[in-house]
Amino acid sequence: MIVAAGGIVVELLSTRTLGCTSRADLDAWVRTYRLPITTVIDALEGRPTPCVSQSNRTYGIRESAFIVDLSTMRIVRKYNGDLGGAGASAIGMLVPELLRLLRGGT
Repeated sequence: MIVAAGGIVVELLSTRTLGCTSRADLDAWVRTYRLPITTVIDALEGRPTPCVSQSNRTYGIRESAFIVDLSTMRIVRKYNGDLGGAGASAIGMLVPELLRLLRGGT
């Protein structure tokens, strides 16, 4: 939906239950879910132990989603979803607003 409307989706795997994500975690995630989006991890060099990725420190924990204005590269909206899985997800909150913006909404 988002890609078809002209949007770009990038997913960041920053941590996992037992520590830092690895290239093997990234490859397994991509193979398992086959999402038509770009999925990345933080660079492995220089990561602290225990793992707290730069992205995690900068942008927050999982269930965070952002709308970025690509013309300015500024975050224009941040959504925090429910970490327990019972409430609204960040992506569930983001999609309607992003589609509205892509369709020319202000």
